[in-house]
Order: sequence, then C-alpha cells, then structure tokens
Amino acid sequence: AEDEEDEATIDEVANELALLPPGADVGTSRLPSEIQANLVNVNDPAQDKGSETPFFWHIPKSGGTTLQRMYFCMGFTLANEVGGNSKFDSDRSKIDVISPWSDNPGKVINVDVTSQEGITEAKNRGFFTQTPHPHLDLVSSQEFKFAATTLFSPEHNGRMFALFRHPIDRAVSKFYYLQKATWESTYKERWKSMTLEKWAEKDRGENNWMVRMLVGKDNRAVLTTEDLELAKEIVRTKFVVGLMDSFDESVHRFNVFLGVDESDAVNQECIGQFTSSGGDSHASANRKVIETKNQWNSYAHPDVEYGSPAWVSLSKINFFDILLYRYVLEVFEEQRSLFNA
Repeated sequence: AEDEEDEATIDEVANELALLPPGADVGTSRLPSEIQANLVNVNDPAQDKGSETPFFWHIPKSGGTTLQRMYFCMGFTLANEVGGNSKFDSDRSKIDVISPWSDNPGKVINVDVTSQEGITEAKNRGFFTQTPHPHLDLVSSQEFKFAATTLFSPEHNGRMFALFRHPIDRAVSKFYYLQKATWESTYKERWKSMTLEKWAEKDRGENNWMVRMLVGKDNRAVLTTEDLELAKEIVRTKFVVGLMDSFDESVHRFNVFLGVDESDAVNQECIGQFTSSGGDSHASANRKVIETKNQWNSYAHPDVEYGSPAWVSLSKINFFDILLYRYVLEVFEEQRSLFNA
C-alpha cells in the first residue's frame, strides 16, 4: 500500500511541476556513439581481460564503499581514488600497482580515476594503453560519462555495473554525513546545525545527480524528458543493476558478473563480513555516530518521514532521478534470470 502511495505522490508532484513538456519524443533516444562503442552491452559475451575491464559506477551514499572494501578483502586490484594519494610511494611516470595496506590483500593502481583531472592524467600516463599493463580487476568512479569516453575505447571496453538507492534516501544520507564529514571538500559548517527540513527546502547543487552523470549535463543545464529516456536506455543496455535495498542479492549478481568463486573460503569470509550489514548505514555494525572518518563511510541517522515537507521537497528537486530509479527497479527484476538469483 505504501508503494502505491509513493507512486501516487510522485505522480502528483509530476503534475504540479509540469516538468514533462507536451509532445516530448519519448523512447527514441539513441546512445552517443562513444558510449555505444566504448561500453559492452549487458548481454555481450565476455572478452579477454586485455579487451575489457569491469567499470563500477560509484553512486555516492549507495553502498559502493562497502562493496569496494569487500573486493579489497578478496585481494582485488582496483583503480579508484586510493592510488592517487601521494602518501603511497610509487613511480608516477608509469602505471603501476600499489599495496597500500599491510593488513589487507587489496591492491590499487597508482592513479585517481574519481575526478576528471585524475582521469585525464591517468589516460596521459598510459592507463589501459601501457604495455605491459598491470593486472586490474575493476575501475570505480563516479564520473560515468567522462571515464567511459576518456579511459575506455573501442579497443578496450568497459563493462558496467552499479548499486542504486532511492534518491530521497541517498540525499538524506548525504545530508547527515556532510553535517559531520569535516574532511570532505563539500563540508559546510552552517549545515552542522541545520535541520533536514531546512536543508531540503531548496536545491543544494546536486539535483538529479544520476541522470546528469549518465547524460553528461552539469547542474546548470536544464534536464528534459529526452535526457531521462537516454539515461534509462544507458542503464537498460549497458548496466548490470544492483540495489542497496537488496544488497546481498546484488552482491551475488556482481560476483557472478565478476567471476568470483563464492565457494572459496576466503571469499565466503569477505562476503559474510561485508554483507552482514547489507551495505546499510542503519545496521548494527554502524550504529555509532561518526566522530572520525570510519571504514564504512556510513553511519546511523534518522529516516525522512514519508510524505513530510522534506520528503515532498526532495521529490521535486530529484524528480528525474526518482523516475529513473523506478525504471531501475524494473531492470533489476528483468535481470534476475541472468543470474539465477
């Protein structure tokens, strides 16, 4: 019943905002040529590792940090932001592997592919083109379109997967996180004492983040129905979809996708360690309020009340992302048969 109320409320918001222009051409979007050429389709057969690499689109506050830590636990080599940290000694003239932690088998490539500047630098240093190139299990970045069109190519494809979370839950989680995350560049002192209701009254510079990242439009550009349809088509054709609300099942699908042996004792231990919380910041493992940056990048916080002024305001601000998320739920169900889940 609550799901029906949710649907009805979103539809009411749509009518109120009149964001969908009459006569819009829906469902005829064509993928940009570079996205089509550089990223494999979901159903394409796997190629050898010299021709493609899994690319995890890291949607903030959606369980992605927990997921990456699980794969570090399994001994994976990732390209994310860690390898760009200057505290890790590395020859920056070439693409190389770093072992950052003495108590963790995970490794990283000596690049930072989580910013456009870092992606460009990695590309210029020979990421994916250096011969020989070090072993790499997956790339993780928030910068979907820039990474897809800069790092990947028709000669070396990306194979996409991502964890999705309801946009309102994600926004609320980010608000409570940034109230305390003094180490983040986006931290604002005035938010520390601000209520959620006050914060949600207006766009704080990140409306419809998912759709914008997928289609390559910054926060100043006007989004259209065509952008939404393009984002949906990219997700449908290119992504193995996971849900933070179905974290354990999503991890299983990703493990199948990545070729992880779930019968291996070490892998089983890592899966148990990191799925026991379901990637959820409300779980018992994360109940302590953050005082310093912790390994989970998450912590317990109040939920936004359904139908409250904050909920309605955030629905309006993130309207296109909510419609995309509703579509993602459909794709998640459609992909179930691919993984025998």
